Amino acid sequence: MPLDPSAQIINDLVVSARADQADVFDATTMREGYALLLGAVQPAELRCARRDLEVAGRAAILLTPRVATDRLLVWFHGGGWVIGSPELSLSETDALAVEGGCLVLSLDYRLAPEHPFPAAYDDAVAAVRWAQENADHLGIDPRHIAVGGDSAGGNLAASVSVHFGDALSAQLLVYPAVDLQRHSLAAELYADGYLLHRAGMDWFKQQYLANDDAGDVRASPMLASNEDLSRVPPAHIVVAEFDPLRDDGFDYAARLAELGVPVTTDYHADQMHGFFSCGPVIPGAQRATERAGAFLSAPR
Repeated sequence: MPLDPSAQIINDLVVSARADQADVFDATTMREGYALLLGAVQPAELRCARRDLEVAGRAAILLTPRVATDRLLVWFHGGGWVIGSPELSLSETDALAVEGGCLVLSLDYRLAPEHPFPAAYDDAVAAVRWAQENADHLGIDPRHIAVGGDSAGGNLAASVSVHFGDALSAQLLVYPAVDLQRHSLAAELYADGYLLHRAGMDWFKQQYLANDDAGDVRASPMLASNEDLSRVPPAHIVVAEFDPLRDDGFDYAARLAELGVPVTTDYHADQMHGFFSCGPVIPGAQRATERAGAFLSAPR
């Protein structure tokens, strides 16, 4: 199946702009380019009430849907642990709050290379613990705290789920990176020509990790023991075909299922990495968000 035409337009713009860089990256340029790309797909007006908070020493955005709810999704944005922010994720977090019938707490975790591993992971764990301790203040049930994220944020959400286990109600993993040690078949098939490419993936990992960090379970949740993975909450994993991380999503879903963890896989054969963030312009992202919302709102 070919790439969705609406996604193809965005992909062509990114690949064309990247051609002039000759795969020479720096954090400042990457952040500026990412802000331009995602800034163009942010909603003109939020459907949820917004509140800016400080969560465990980090800035965060809390989105509350109009319909009262006692559920919370703690969200970790994508961007290779180097770029991105809650502000640039409002398109997906606002939609998830509405479709999932839950509050969404979007964390501004520390970014590499200024703050390498495990800073982002530590911030993610601290944010979930803060939510548990402040459930009454937030008006939520501490038994109904889920985590989620896309790409690098999906990595953090999966790793946090291993840490907290069944104390969490659910995990929403959007094309997550779950094994930072390997290059899969998909990483070879889609090494170039798409929004996320191998050179970029390698650069992000170099900024985030040092020495043998890729083998640390906190960085690569796929490496967790069967005992630890068997205790993680139910998972909903979004997978895109034209994505070097395609196999991470499929393989993680298969391992969780083998261990008896309830898991659903939402596979998009005509989409690329990054599509989930582009709901206003990619219909497939809207469908993926609706399915993710149905998962988040399901009785547990």
